[in-house]
Amino acid sequence: MSDYKTDDEKVEELKAWWKENGTSVVAGVALAIAGLFGWEYWKDYQTTTAAEASALYAKVNAAAEKAPEQLMTEVQALQSGYASTPYSATASLKAAQHFAEKGQYEQAISALRWVVDNSKQDEYQHLASIRLARVLLASGKADEALQLTAKTYPAAYQSLLEELKGDIYTAQNKPAEARTAYDSAIRAATGGSTEFIKMKRDNLGEG
Repeated sequence: MSDYKTDDEKVEELKAWWKENGTSVVAGVALAIAGLFGWEYWKDYQTTTAAEASALYAKVNAAAEKAPEQLMTEVQALQSGYASTPYSATASLKAAQHFAEKGQYEQAISALRWVVDNSKQDEYQHLASIRLARVLLASGKADEALQLTAKTYPAAYQSLLEELKGDIYTAQNKPAEARTAYDSAIRAATGGSTEFIKMKRDNLGEG
């Protein structure tokens, strides 16, 4: 029979309900408002961070082309202030390529190790590990390079990984293992040319 309650009775019930539940209602509204503002702040922060990191990455590109002596200064600024962004990993990979092409292997190794140890994106870690192994091999550290090939990589890296193993085994004067690795690389290749791998495989003979 609640439909027949007087206005005064309804007011009294409302007062009683508010007295019992008002605090939690206010708290819930406050949390909702705080969450909304918190989310907006987070989105603004993410946008600002991405813009700042992008600007620094542009400086990395410019330094690589015109002022290589400033390259690592710009890269380290990204690494220290924006480590969670893809820009820091991309800049480190770029720096590593720059140093490797000049035969400055220790600098290249340092830049690649940073990506492996700090990048938040798996794809950058995988790519950096492969490149690190190649630079280690080029610098005469075949054993360290081989250790990196024992890590777990996505299937898309299989051919590249097996080719790398073949190169390492060749450098270690292990032709049987190298032939097996090159054969695996050829079988795992999808869509790309395997002529260069076949040439390296053929150079080893049939054993």
